[in-house]
Amino acid sequence: MDEREQIGWRAADRKSIHERIFALRVRDLRVSYEELLVLDGLDLELERGELLAVLGPSGCGKTTLLRAILNLVPFSGKIEIGTSKLGYMPQRDTLFEWLNCIDNVALPLLLKGIDKEMARKTAMEHLRKVQLDDWAYNWIYELSGGMRQRVSLARALVTGAELLLMDEPFSSVDAQTRRSLQLLFSHLVAKEGISVLLVTHSVEEAVFLADKILLLTERPAKIRSTFYVPLPKPRGIETLSHQIYQKLVSEIYREIFSTV
Repeated sequence: MDEREQIGWRAADRKSIHERIFALRVRDLRVSYEELLVLDGLDLELERGELLAVLGPSGCGKTTLLRAILNLVPFSGKIEIGTSKLGYMPQRDTLFEWLNCIDNVALPLLLKGIDKEMARKTAMEHLRKVQLDDWAYNWIYELSGGMRQRVSLARALVTGAELLLMDEPFSSVDAQTRRSLQLLFSHLVAKEGISVLLVTHSVEEAVFLADKILLLTERPAKIRSTFYVPLPKPRGIETLSHQIYQKLVSEIYREIFSTV
């Protein structure tokens, strides 16, 4: 077995397509803004319980991909979502400053007609999952950036999301807080069995969190390369010194800059 096989370039040992259950399948996806072609025949598959990271140059269409899946932009092609329980976490939190933490998290349930007592009970359970139950009745303005992102994550999951779409959710915080959020998130999604499509600019974040990584081309975006990450989950600090992690980060950077 050569080095590329060891660090995940090939997937000979993966299950056959008949054995796989998909949370999301995208076929021949094309999106244009008037005359500007943004996504050009994109294909991807996300298995249930898998975390798929999407890397690519700024402006290549990564956020547009999420918007198409959410049916927020016109597109051609086919998008199949294997669940009705869909969550979304944007780059910047959209928390309401005039509500406390628990009511911010409970809001999607209240909008679904669930009574306030039950909504708050469920919200508290999700705040506990992100280690913020002690802050449930604090106002949003009292929280740090990392704590706000944890509240945002709890709100994205509170309705029982089985598929979570994430648009650079940890990019607005400092490096240490970002790593802390990644550790918490890795353990949470592994425990809950959530399927995740993560858009990120960070190679290190993609390798640390993902099972599979898609590298996109410049706009109009196509799939340039696919990488598999054969590291045990959930990931911990020890992952950073793992040979596979370090080799795969280096390999992806070499691929990104090979045509620069």
